[in-house]
Amino acid sequence: MRSLRRGALALAAGALAALLGGLGLAAPLDDLLQRWLSPTSAPQPSAPGVVLAIGPDDPWPWPNGRLAQLLDRLRDAGARGIALDLPLQASADDPAGDARLARSLLDNRVALGVALDMAPGKAPRARMPPVEFADAARLGHAHLAPDRDGRVRQHLSYVLAADGVRWPSLPQVLVQPGNRAGGGARALERWRIGLAGDLPPPTLPASGVLDGRLGASQLHGRWILVGLADPRLQPRLPGPFGSAPLYPVEHQARALVALLRGATPRPLPAAAQAVLALLLAGGAVLVGLSAGGRDWRLPAAAIGGLVATLGLFAWLLGRQLWFAPGGVVLVLAIVLLAWWLTALWKLLRERQQAPGLASRARMEAALHAVRATGQPHALLLVGIAAGDTRSEAGQADACRLARLLRERARRPGDIAACLGDGAFALLLPGTPASAAEHILDEIRQLAGRGMASPVRGSVHGCDGDPCECSRHLGAGATAAAPLA
Repeated sequence: MRSLRRGALALAAGALAALLGGLGLAAPLDDLLQRWLSPTSAPQPSAPGVVLAIGPDDPWPWPNGRLAQLLDRLRDAGARGIALDLPLQASADDPAGDARLARSLLDNRVALGVALDMAPGKAPRARMPPVEFADAARLGHAHLAPDRDGRVRQHLSYVLAADGVRWPSLPQVLVQPGNRAGGGARALERWRIGLAGDLPPPTLPASGVLDGRLGASQLHGRWILVGLADPRLQPRLPGPFGSAPLYPVEHQARALVALLRGATPRPLPAAAQAVLALLLAGGAVLVGLSAGGRDWRLPAAAIGGLVATLGLFAWLLGRQLWFAPGGVVLVLAIVLLAWWLTALWKLLRERQQAPGLASRARMEAALHAVRATGQPHALLLVGIAAGDTRSEAGQADACRLARLLRERARRPGDIAACLGDGAFALLLPGTPASAAEHILDEIRQLAGRGMASPVRGSVHGCDGDPCECSRHLGAGATAAAPLA
């Protein structure tokens, strides 16, 4: 019956960890652990990307001719690649500006973002730019996929649209010039955007390129993303826990930097993550409860499970694989907290059952002081034979035995102490072992009149020889059962 209960508790712990990880309920903890345990990379001399923001000071929409002028300036400054995350529109009043922008988009270094209209349960539909721009530019989707809590943690490398087109992401199109939208068997790929050790690419005003405030030294060799940074047009979206909210183009820039540096951990399949969570959390609880969950076994097993979880998580991150460890860590932390609270409650309960008795620490200090003086002494170890104070009868027996020991500690140097789980100790300085045996017999006789369980005990006397009472005290701390 106990084995079934232990198995059920272990299974419940593993299932809870898998559920927390699968539903993303421990996602903030996942973010903190990813930042803490992500492999550190060599410091970069400068950010490989730059965001050129079109903000409230120079609001959108811009004339297409002005946007073409921006692209020309960026090419002249030596930009390595340029991505436009903008809702472009043709202008019937300025056909020359439209033609100039279309010519600028023909440059292989320029990529154009395509918005996707998402609908629950349906494939997305691409919101295509005007045909003269779409035919000229390399296209990539600019969709962001927030998690359940609204935070952007993942980047979609590819999205299969309703018309069968497999859209690569805008950052991926930008860094891979030959990667155009097309068909494909795999409908969806995603990876986590990490924040460990990397500052976000700087966000600079796009108008500064046109009026000369930004020179070639700030743009040469960089990957440039141009997008809106106007709260009236686009709200900021929060990233992983602990990071500031960013505009969509800034999230694209983070994904671009991660892609360039190869920091793209791909999530393990959901089934594999659930099995890992079940094994790590459930296995630790099962091992900890294998001996009833007493003493150090349960906390040691929980700590071992935490170490194994964090080690596996770091190992997978180093191989660009993602496993959500937060659920396992949270469950094992709850197990540790529950064990600590249970131990504290048990200690308080024992103190209530044995008021006036010393603690183990005080008994050890008194024993050390007696040994230091060389005074003869006797140590009585007494306890309930069953060693179980959880039942009402066991609690009553423990209280009676504690009262008897407290009454026998009559002299100023005598100390009676509670060792826990129905075990007690009585230190009698200046008392020979023969006298202590008589005292133990009296305690047994008095206790046997009204106790449900028999009393076990042993006497250890020292008369100046090397004292081993401390060793016996430690052996008697477990329970009354081992007492002779």
